[in-house]
Amino acid sequence: MRITSFKSRAFALVSTTALLATLVVAAPAHAAATGPTCDGATPVQTCTGTTSDGAAYKMMVPATFAGVVTIWSHGFGGNTTIPGVFAVDSSAQLAPNGPGQNGGSPDLIKYLTDKGVAVMGSGFSTQGWNLDEAVKTNAELIGIFKAKFTTTTKVVAWGYSMGGGITQAFAEQHPELISSAAVMNPVDAWGSQSKYFIDLLWLMKTWFDPSIKLTGYAAGAAGDMQMLGDLQKYTAILTALKAGVASGAWPTTSSASGKTLQAGGIPSRSALLMIGRLAGISAQSSSFDGIVGPPGAAATAWPLAYAPALATLENIAGVLGYSLLGARDMQNKMGGTSFDNQKTDYSKQLSDEDRTVYNAAFSGNTAIAGMLQTLSPLNPDAPRIKGDAAALAKSASTMYESTGKIKVPTVMMIGQHDPVEPAGIVQRISDLYEEDFAAAKAAAKKAAQKSGAYSAPARKLQVLWSVTPKSWSKFDADGAPISIVGTPGTGHTNFTMAQYKVVIDTAIEAAITGNLPWTGAQLSKVTKAKGLKIDRDTLYPWMKYYNK
Repeated sequence: MRITSFKSRAFALVSTTALLATLVVAAPAHAAATGPTCDGATPVQTCTGTTSDGAAYKMMVPATFAGVVTIWSHGFGGNTTIPGVFAVDSSAQLAPNGPGQNGGSPDLIKYLTDKGVAVMGSGFSTQGWNLDEAVKTNAELIGIFKAKFTTTTKVVAWGYSMGGGITQAFAEQHPELISSAAVMNPVDAWGSQSKYFIDLLWLMKTWFDPSIKLTGYAAGAAGDMQMLGDLQKYTAILTALKAGVASGAWPTTSSASGKTLQAGGIPSRSALLMIGRLAGISAQSSSFDGIVGPPGAAATAWPLAYAPALATLENIAGVLGYSLLGARDMQNKMGGTSFDNQKTDYSKQLSDEDRTVYNAAFSGNTAIAGMLQTLSPLNPDAPRIKGDAAALAKSASTMYESTGKIKVPTVMMIGQHDPVEPAGIVQRISDLYEEDFAAAKAAAKKAAQKSGAYSAPARKLQVLWSVTPKSWSKFDADGAPISIVGTPGTGHTNFTMAQYKVVIDTAIEAAITGNLPWTGAQLSKVTKAKGLKIDRDTLYPWMKYYNK
């Protein structure tokens, strides 16, 4: 997803009228497939074309092609172009991007083609939540590649973010087309991911600015401008909350319920943290570890009262655009609001662990009860979202819901504190796989009782966790926190090229041999990449959607 700026001052530079005049909405193209047209260059030739749904694709095939090809699925993108704010990008992408890159890191592409591995990928026919469309495009693209390059023997699917979800869904639906998969910080199934996004947005609207529209946007450009207006308001909320962290002041736009909580002595930072815990966003971020405080009297109070709220704020800033663009895109796609929280009991979304660990940051048990009470469906100042029946039915009947089943050898990688796709997404898949693997072992033992020979099942899932340092927060001479960018294990798709190489090398080896590597050599590669850990004993909470 390409977002030029979330800063409110960026919006002040261009009038609403000017933006509306220059707004372009991308329409999906549908035509006969074209290509591939290849340039015949050496040592690597480039082939281009379009699939039958109009998606542009690109292939890079080395002269030393040995039969293995990777197919890349890129991350979430918006379907609306607003100059200086959002841009639609439907160009073909072949690999993960480095900083400031698009289309795939040239160094990483060369790393693969130098091995004799071909690479390919498309831009997809539509952006936004495009899992279903992308799976169809990838299936067609593999067929096109195999028809052109008939010595193809192995296909490795990989992707991150939305592309991670696409890759997982593709492996679930078409395991016969690929030999292995590399899934990085994947989106969850739409029901779960949309709850995460919309809960976050609704809670902020309910307490901090009830004038936010969020649902029922108008059709076309007018609706896009309404969404942009909401983005400005959410940005203003974050700005006000950051300024009021120490004083506890609430945004001036707060609802009547919010102002009542403020009058009751509950600081805005407590409400902000409550929103984060109810939605399921991490309370550790790139700048805030929740462990280290500034020197002096605040050293103890800081990690308890301030750091969790500031980390939550920083993470919300990282997920805000994805959430709002996702909500707007799905309204367009489903023809109405396909989210409904009329029956949600938000008090049940606050875990006992959170009530204990963050008790001081919440301002105590009375404050916790007071905040949750304002979120009751009986509170007229907190109107719930009522989904459109037709849109809900369309979503349920047409949107693929990933099962999390592992059908081909799969390596996964995710950061501990990714704000867009929380670690619980991969934790759930890992937990479900452990159940399946235990059942496979039990079946193998039972079969051995008859045959007299035990054949152990091969483990098909390897999870690489991108982990944080032991501590990382820093403060200036006045005790103010210093902003930190790129802390390992935090942020969205915050991976190094060394880590990408370990992931794709693991998937390629699994494709060739039929099994994931569980050797000392593999462990050494993971260690040398730095910041990665293979751990089957993790306990990250699942997404709130599954709290049933």
